[in-house]
Amino acid sequence: MSFIDALRPTEIKRLPWMRRIHVHSPKLGRTLVLFSEESINAWALIESCPLITAFCEHPGYVDVGGHRVLAEFWIQGEERQAFLKLDAGIELVPERPEQVRTFTEVVVESVVPGWFEPYRHWIANWLQINPYLVSNARFVTSEMLNRVTGVFATARPLYDAEHALREMDRQLARTAIFMLLHQGQLRSDDLMLSPLASTTVFCRSDA
Repeated sequence: MSFIDALRPTEIKRLPWMRRIHVHSPKLGRTLVLFSEESINAWALIESCPLITAFCEHPGYVDVGGHRVLAEFWIQGEERQAFLKLDAGIELVPERPEQVRTFTEVVVESVVPGWFEPYRHWIANWLQINPYLVSNARFVTSEMLNRVTGVFATARPLYDAEHALREMDRQLARTAIFMLLHQGQLRSDDLMLSPLASTTVFCRSDA
C-alpha cells in the first residue's frame, strides 16, 4: 500500500458549538467536512492549484514544537509533500484518537491567518467557480474542452469567450472554461485582483 493510499480523513468529534461545513472536491471526487473559515480558505487554495496533485483533510497527528497536534491537510505536488497546520484553526478532537495515525519526520508547514489575505479575491472567486465544476463537469465532453481551448488562442474576457462559444449551452461553456482553469490549462490574473465578472480575462497558461 502506498503512502497516499494509507491516508484517510480522521473522523472528527462534533462539539456543540462547532460548525460542520460540507464542500465537494472535484479533485478528490468526494465531499469533505471542514470546521472553520480558515480550513475553507486553505481547501479553496489547495483545490484550485493545479500544482497540487493530491491532498487529504485531517490526515493524522504531526509534531509542532514538541506538541502532537492534528494536521488540517496533507498536500502533494510533483516534487514535494507537506502537512499543513492552521495556526488559527480550532483544536479538533478525533472520535477515536487511539486509531489516528501519527506521522514523524515529515514536513509540517504552519499557516497563519494573515497568509490568506493576498488571496482573498481568489478564494472568494473559487467558491463561486467550484459549484460549476460540481454540477456540470460531467456534461462537458473532451470535444467541448478542445473547442474551448481553441477559443483562447489569445487572451479573452469571459463574455467574449462565451460569445465565441454561443453554439454551446452557456452554462456548459462557462463550466468548460473553469475546468480548464482547474486543470492548469488556462489562467486568469484578474481572479487574484477582483471579483469574478463577465470582464474577467482568461488566457492559456503557456501564453
